[in-house]
Amino acid sequence: MNLDTPFTEHGLTFSELGLLRKGVVDKIFLADLLSNTVQDIAKKCRASPLEIKRLVEKVLDATPCTHISRLDNLEDESEEKFTTGDTILDTALGGGIRTGLVWEVVGESAAGKTQLALQLSLFVQAPLELGGLSASVCYLVTSGTLPTSRLLQIANANALPSTVCSLDNVHISTTPNVAILERVLRDILPPFIEKQTQGGKPVKLVVIDALGELFHLHNATTTSTLVERSQDIARISAQLHGLASQHRLAVLVLNEVIDVFDRPRRNWDGQGYLPYDTQSRLFNTAEFFGDGRKEASLGLVWANQVNTRIMLSRTGRRRYLSDKELPKRRCIQDDEALVPQADPDETQASLIRRLSVIFSSVTSPMSLDYVVTEAGISALENSVVCATSANDGQGVSAPPPSTGEVVTPRPTEQVPTRTDGDEFEHLWAEGDSYENFDWDALEENLSQAVT
Repeated sequence: MNLDTPFTEHGLTFSELGLLRKGVVDKIFLADLLSNTVQDIAKKCRASPLEIKRLVEKVLDATPCTHISRLDNLEDESEEKFTTGDTILDTALGGGIRTGLVWEVVGESAAGKTQLALQLSLFVQAPLELGGLSASVCYLVTSGTLPTSRLLQIANANALPSTVCSLDNVHISTTPNVAILERVLRDILPPFIEKQTQGGKPVKLVVIDALGELFHLHNATTTSTLVERSQDIARISAQLHGLASQHRLAVLVLNEVIDVFDRPRRNWDGQGYLPYDTQSRLFNTAEFFGDGRKEASLGLVWANQVNTRIMLSRTGRRRYLSDKELPKRRCIQDDEALVPQADPDETQASLIRRLSVIFSSVTSPMSLDYVVTEAGISALENSVVCATSANDGQGVSAPPPSTGEVVTPRPTEQVPTRTDGDEFEHLWAEGDSYENFDWDALEENLSQAVT
């Protein structure tokens, strides 16, 4: 079916063709019948809608249709993906990090954004049989420098051999402002990616650490500054999507969070546009998983440009983890690529952080706990919470504290062994239950322990 050629033999009589020509100055094209409503054509031709509808159906019945391949018969280029290095996290993200998409990791300071970016920069280099793509990475730093020492630490902790993953395959560029970032994305990266594809390890991951820092406003926020920021974001996102689709690579953008202020919420009656604050809660925060204190920066303009938004947050919880609780990594060297075992002398509880998939085109919204170790980010088993429509918009609460997690210990709870200082703080935390406690005896015992 060719829509751009005029039709003369489509089962219509000469008088029927003449009727249609009344509303068209030049030749009649098949696209004219398909792109206009029956009412519009009837108005132009000064004929009844029923008559025009009959003619359109007659034309379509007499027009042969060309064969169209089924979508499932076409090669799905977006199925190319690589591991995060953690099997639980891979499953939560739909099998790993897919190429051809723009991924965003947003979170507060010390939540682990850069840790995840460094981890992906190493595992994308792994061979295909081990979950990688045998590729290289372009790492764009907006401020500071790349923490290469931490990159080496993650590689050594995962027993990644230098022949598989090395700093030689991490290509770094500094982009301190928007203009330089746009120039790198437009003029420098495309030819470099082509060069790497022809000779060397192809680039399959582009990291921007971190985009939000380029839009810190030192002057007062005005309508003009917001419009300018929106235009910059639109240009940058168009360039990122162009790179992702043309070169079949994954784009990982790190972003910041801002505080959410309590405001009166407007009730939406289901008519008209969804209020901005409601959209912001749905797409910029993890409120559905019980955490609405922070929201992603750059607003909904940027939120509409990413395929997957992942939010990292600090929970304030601690937990004593045994060797068995830390999940195993993908094996890079047959028996050596396990998560490093915890130091048997280590008595401090691990900080528990939370990863939430706010929205995604390749996986469902979910949330899980993770810890940051020498080997990078490790998701905790039995901590995954999936979002379902059965909650009627009430949201999903965080899972109850796991066994061994430190919240506020009670006298009946089994508390892991602590140092003397931790035990003393624990006694104070129990408050009134030790009102008649023999403090002199405790002080004497502590003095003897010190000597």
